[in-house]
Parts: sequence; C-alpha cells; structure tokens
Amino acid sequence: MKNRFRTVWLVLGTAVAIGAAATVIAAVAQGAPGTAARLSVRSTEYGKVVFGPSGRVAYVFGADHGSTSRCYGVCATAWPPLLTTGAPRAGSGVDAKLLGSTKRKDGSLQVTYGGHPLYYYSADKVGQIMCQHANMHGGLWLVVKANGQPNMANSKMHMK
Repeated sequence: MKNRFRTVWLVLGTAVAIGAAATVIAAVAQGAPGTAARLSVRSTEYGKVVFGPSGRVAYVFGADHGSTSRCYGVCATAWPPLLTTGAPRAGSGVDAKLLGSTKRKDGSLQVTYGGHPLYYYSADKVGQIMCQHANMHGGLWLVVKANGQPNMANSKMHMK
C-alpha cells in the first residue's frame, strides 16, 4: 500500500512540475511581462513580415498616432499589445535600429517597430495571418514588413 501511495504522489508531483514548467515557457514565449520580447522576420504569403516571440504575426493599427497606442478596452482584448520589459531584442531578419517601445496608459511597455506600436490578433495561431488589411475598431490592421513599414497588401484570407 505504501508503494502505491508513493507512486501516486510521485506521478502527481511530476505532473505539477511539468505543468509549472509549461506555464513558465508559455509566458516567456508570449513576450509576457517580465521578459524582453525578441522579434523575428519570417517569409509569408505577404512577403517577409515581423513576428513576435510567441511565433504569431505582429500587426500595426492605422488609428495609432506615431508611437502612441489608441487601442484599449475591447480593442486591446481583440488585439493584445505586444508587451516587453526592457529593450526588445532583434532576432533573425529584424533591424535593431527600428526596435523600440512606448509606454501604455497602465505603465506597461509595448514594443514598437519602425515607430509603430505592435499588436497580436487574439484568434491568430502560430504562423497564421487572419486579419491582414482588416478594418476594425476604427482603423486598418496591417502586418509589418521587415523594413518597418505597414504592408498594404489586400487580405488573402478570411477572418473566422
């Protein structure tokens, strides 16, 4: 009976440890507060575009003025800002001179590229681009070219 009890506790302890490790890894991959976001450039159907540390594409919002975000509330729920702690880092294909950050109303730091605040679309999955050229929340949402400019290409996909 003691061996069975030990085995159960060992299995439960291992499961808890694996779950905790997965949570930490997921938080780091999302560019969660407490981590310096690392951006990369990947080839897509829209050419080479910027991706966040989570492996999801980064978007810019046409209603933003300069590096000041205008996406809060419901907008930020659908389009979460790409956050960082400290200076964001340049990964493969990213021009480090174009990287920066801007302070949001809550004091958090949002990554900028080419002077534009960056966002994710909440329903995008890793490597997926669902909302290129979408007009939502008072502005146009566009993926970002490697040179820091918004990509004006019309959408090839439909939102789900």
